[in-house]
Amino acid sequence: MDLENDFFKNLFVVDFGESNNQKFLSDSRIERTIVGIINNYFDSNPVVLLNYVCDIIDSKQDFRKRLFDKWYRNFNNDDFSKINFQYEIPEEDIKYHLGFIFKGNIYREEELIENVNLLLEEFTNLK
Repeated sequence: MDLENDFFKNLFVVDFGESNNQKFLSDSRIERTIVGIINNYFDSNPVVLLNYVCDIIDSKQDFRKRLFDKWYRNFNNDDFSKINFQYEIPEEDIKYHLGFIFKGNIYREEELIENVNLLLEEFTNLK
């Protein structure tokens, strides 16, 4: 993502969805596949700052956040850190869940939190 901000110069977004709108509930292969892709990407690009936003299209963003948190707990080997943010748009009554996954030896959590909050504030002021 090009946010024209030096702190986020290595920001990438992970996005995935169902194939042909078919839901495969409780399929552990989905979890292993997505986590494997993310791990492989970090192996090749350790300075990546990975972002995801829980889709709000069907109002199941809270469920998605819990699912991603579970996947992170199941597969974290202490090489990674994850920070969750909640962003609300009051006039639209929408709550977004954003997550950032990163190598703890590359980014400092306090600095990431500060920069994300500044970016969210800028975004809010543009509206």
